[in-house]
Amino acid sequence: MNFLQFAFNNVRRNARAYFAYFLSSAFMVMIFFTYAMFIFHPGIAQSEMGRMTSIGMEVAEYIIFVFSILFVLFSIGSFLKARSKEFGVLSLLGATTGSINRLVFLENLIIGIGSIVAGLAGGLLLSKLFLLLSVKVTGMNRLPFYMPWKAMGFTAIAFLVLFAVLSVFTLVFFRKNQVIELLGGSSKPKTEPRVSWVLALLGVALLASAVLLLKGGEGLDFPKVMMAAATGIWGTYFFYTQVTVALIRLLRRSRRLLWRGTRLLWVSEMAYKIKDNARMLFMVTVAISLACMSVGVILAAQAQNERIYEGDPFAFSYGIYEEEFVEADVAWIDQQLSEQGIRYETIEQESFSGYLGTMESYVKVYSRSEYNKAAALLGKEMLPEIGKGQSVAHAMEGSAAERMLKGKTIPLTLSILGEPMELELLPNEVPLIGSNSYTSVVVLSDADFTELKNGLTEENQNRLYRDIEIYVPSWQHKGAPRLQDPEIVIGKRLFHGMMNRLENKVTDNYMSSRGRSYAETREQLSMLSFVGIFIAAIFSVSSASFLYFKLYSELNQDRRMYHSLSKIGLGDREMRYSSSLQIALLFFIPVVISGIQTMVVLSLLGARFLLGDVTVPVLTATGAFLAAQLLYYVVVRSRYVVQLKRVMV
Repeated sequence: MNFLQFAFNNVRRNARAYFAYFLSSAFMVMIFFTYAMFIFHPGIAQSEMGRMTSIGMEVAEYIIFVFSILFVLFSIGSFLKARSKEFGVLSLLGATTGSINRLVFLENLIIGIGSIVAGLAGGLLLSKLFLLLSVKVTGMNRLPFYMPWKAMGFTAIAFLVLFAVLSVFTLVFFRKNQVIELLGGSSKPKTEPRVSWVLALLGVALLASAVLLLKGGEGLDFPKVMMAAATGIWGTYFFYTQVTVALIRLLRRSRRLLWRGTRLLWVSEMAYKIKDNARMLFMVTVAISLACMSVGVILAAQAQNERIYEGDPFAFSYGIYEEEFVEADVAWIDQQLSEQGIRYETIEQESFSGYLGTMESYVKVYSRSEYNKAAALLGKEMLPEIGKGQSVAHAMEGSAAERMLKGKTIPLTLSILGEPMELELLPNEVPLIGSNSYTSVVVLSDADFTELKNGLTEENQNRLYRDIEIYVPSWQHKGAPRLQDPEIVIGKRLFHGMMNRLENKVTDNYMSSRGRSYAETREQLSMLSFVGIFIAAIFSVSSASFLYFKLYSELNQDRRMYHSLSKIGLGDREMRYSSSLQIALLFFIPVVISGIQTMVVLSLLGARFLLGDVTVPVLTATGAFLAAQLLYYVVVRSRYVVQLKRVMV
C-alpha cells in the first residue's frame, strides 16, 4: 500500500465524520458554479436587467468564497483536533512530522477534489432548472442552455487553490503539539467553566449600547450603524463566553430546580458544552443573523412595495414645473392613453412638501379643498371643516412620520418658513387616502394653506407644487399587478416617453408612473431575492455543519461519560432525553438569538428605510431558518443517539 492509498483509506474509514463536511463543501461549490455559469452566459450582455443581475451575482460569488474560506478553515481545524490521538499513535510508530503533514494534505486534497467534482456535477444537472428559475424570478428574457466550460474551469481552479492553501495553513497545528498531547486527544479532563462577571456585564452593556445607537433619532448615520454592528457583535461574543455561563451558574444554585430527574446531568454538561463551543456558537449566530436580516429586509421591502402601490390611487402623476409645456404634454399623454383605449380622469392639485420633526418624516401638505377634490373624484368620504391652526394627517405605515402622529400636536416644517408650524392634530374621523407612492399626508385648513401661498416670494414660488393626477378606473384592482399587466407595460412606455421628451428639450416637466415604480422595485428585489436565497442556504447548511463537527469531536468524550453513568443506573430513556436536549439547545439557541437580534435591528431601522411593519417578514425569515435547523437537528440527533446507545450497559 503506497502513501496515496493510505491517505485514501483514512478518508474512507472516517467517512462518517467527513460526510457532512463533504456535502457542505460540494453544496458551496455547486452554488458558486451556478452563479459563475450565469455570469459567463453569452446572453447576459444583451440585457440591461441581465447586467444588473450579473453584478449582484458577482458580489454573491465574493461572499460565498470568503465564507468558504472560513468554513474550510474551521472544519479542517476541527477534524485535526478530533483525530489528534490517531496522529499521536502514528508519531509513536515512527512517522515524522513531515509525513503526517503530507498525509493530512493528501486527505484534504482528496476530499476537496471529491467536493469539486460532486459540486460541478450537481451544478450541471441543475443548470437548466437554474437558468429557468433565474429568468422567472428576475424577469429577464429566456436564457438558453450552454456548455459552461469557462465557469467550470473558474470554479475548479478557485476551490482547488482554496483547499490546497488552507490545508497547508492548518498544518501549523502539529508544530505546536508534543506526542503526549496528541495521544491525550480529547480525553484531557476539563476545568470548571469560569465566568468573569466584569466581562459578563460588559457583554450586556455592549448589547444595550447597540440598541441605543440604532435608536439614533436625527443623529443616526452610517458610522453609528457600523458602531452599533461592532458593539452588537462583541456583545454577542461575550454573551456566549460569559453571560451564558453566568446564567447556568445561577441556575445551578437552585437545588429545587436542579435536583429533579436528569436536570442535574444536562445542566451541568451544558455549562461545559456552551463554554467549549462559545466561539462556534458565536460564529453560527452571526452568520444566521446576517442571513435573517438580509431575508427579512427583502421580504419587508417587497411587502412595503405592495403597500405603497395599493396606497396610491392615481396611475400617473404629472408634475408642472414650466407652464409653457403643459398643453403639449397633456395632449401627448392623452394621445398615448387614447391609442390604448384607456379611459381616464384628471385632477389638478396644489401642495407643499415638508417634514414632521426630522428630515426623515417626509409629508405632502394639502388644503382641505384640494384634498376633497381628489376624494370626490375617487368616490371617497370628504373631510369636514378644519379650523385655523388645526390639521388632519395620515402617515404611511412604517414611516418615520407615523411616530410623530402619536401626540395632540405635530411640528410641520416647510422650507418657506423660518420656524416649524405647531398644529393641533385632529382625530381621523375620515380615513385619508395617500397622495402618491412614497409620502404621508397632512391636510390644513383652507385659511392656513392660503396664508402660506400668499406668503410666497418671487424667489420661492417654485416651492408650491402643481400636479395633474391621472386616475384610471379600470386599474383600481385589489392587490399588486403582474408584470405583464397593461398598467405596468403602458406605465413604463409613458414614463420612458416623457423622459425622452425631457432629454430632447421638448418639455421641462416630469411624469411618474405608479405601475413603473412598483415594477422596477419588484424587479430589483427579485434579483436580490434570487441572489440572497442561495447565500442564506449556504449559511444555514454551513452553520449546521459547524455544529455537527463540534458534536463529532466530543463524541468519544460523551461515550465515556454515558458508559460510566449507565453502570450506575442511567437508562436509555434518560440518556436520549439528556443528549437530545443538549443537542437541541446547541442547534436552536443561535437561531432564537438571531431572530431576536433581527427583530430589534429591523424594528429600529425599519422607519428610516421605509420597510414598514417588519414583524411578519422577520418571523417568516426566522421560521424558515428554524425549520431548516429542525431538519438538521433530527438527522444529527438520530445519528448521535445511535452512537451513544452502543456504549450503554
